[in-house]
Amino acid sequence: MQGLIIGVFLLIKGFKLKQDFFYLALILIGFAALLGRVVVIGIYEKQPWLFNNLNFFLLISPALYLYAKESSRATKNPLNFHSLHFLPFLIINLVFILYYFSLKNPIDYMTYLTNIIKVNDRFSIIYFSIYLYLTYKIVRQHKSSYRKELYKLLNKLIRNFFVFFIIWLIYVLAELLYFDYTMELIYYYPVMIILAVILYYMSLQFITNDRFLFDINLITKRKIFTLTETDGKNLLNQLTLFMTEEKPYLDGAISLTAIAGSLDVNPKALSFVINEHLHKNFNNYINDWRIEEVKKRLNDREYNQLKMLTIAFECGFNSKSTFNLAFKRATGLSPTEYRKL
Repeated sequence: MQGLIIGVFLLIKGFKLKQDFFYLALILIGFAALLGRVVVIGIYEKQPWLFNNLNFFLLISPALYLYAKESSRATKNPLNFHSLHFLPFLIINLVFILYYFSLKNPIDYMTYLTNIIKVNDRFSIIYFSIYLYLTYKIVRQHKSSYRKELYKLLNKLIRNFFVFFIIWLIYVLAELLYFDYTMELIYYYPVMIILAVILYYMSLQFITNDRFLFDINLITKRKIFTLTETDGKNLLNQLTLFMTEEKPYLDGAISLTAIAGSLDVNPKALSFVINEHLHKNFNNYINDWRIEEVKKRLNDREYNQLKMLTIAFECGFNSKSTFNLAFKRATGLSPTEYRKL
């Protein structure tokens, strides 16, 4: 119930505020629906078409991926529902519901469901595992874009989801290979307990973490800065030309305000262009230019005698750890590995 209430609250806020709240709401509501089969079993007995609640995995998994993706953005966009990710959830549930209400004898639905659920379980597992991997990948790739608390939370969620996935896979294999979907509901209690732990953990993180609440208050008071598509592209071209010719990224103390001043534009406009057209925050944008400069110098024999860290500092980096993380994120290799190529 707690997860459902918070999920609905975030869903409303998501429509008004930003996408990551919306997708977080879908995750919580999806978990609440899964647990509802155990908590309010009477409803499922009276309404058999609700029985196949495992379809909510097709809602939770893409919602987790999109939550991680949107949370990594420096500027949160107004809601733009990525419907393609949720088509399997919408289509499969709609087919089940329409089929149920088309039957003259609802008891026949359970016979039909027993057969189709075997295919549905396999599809759900594949679908869930793909999105879990994509979530893990995007969190690793955009580590520097997350707040520290959110990065830790996402990693914990991914680990919890993975543990749940393994246990769920064991149950599905047991049903397919041994029980032929005759296992009593009571045997599913352990996996439901794990679901409950994940749901309550997420709910408590939201309730107890002031930063989540702060973000809500901040966004409701902040006006969203926008540019037309043409103006945005023109400013991006102007910025790219400036970065190429002047190389301001070589200055370790360069700032968004300084570059905006050089271009004689509003810093908010410059930030908007970097966020929306390049899908990066300012720090990542600058570091990407620095990495390209580092790579260029590593391929130049003139710099062969220089240490890696010396080259990094000359290109604008202020610390070894920041350089290593940025280089790994941009190339997939450590600086040392890249130099050996």
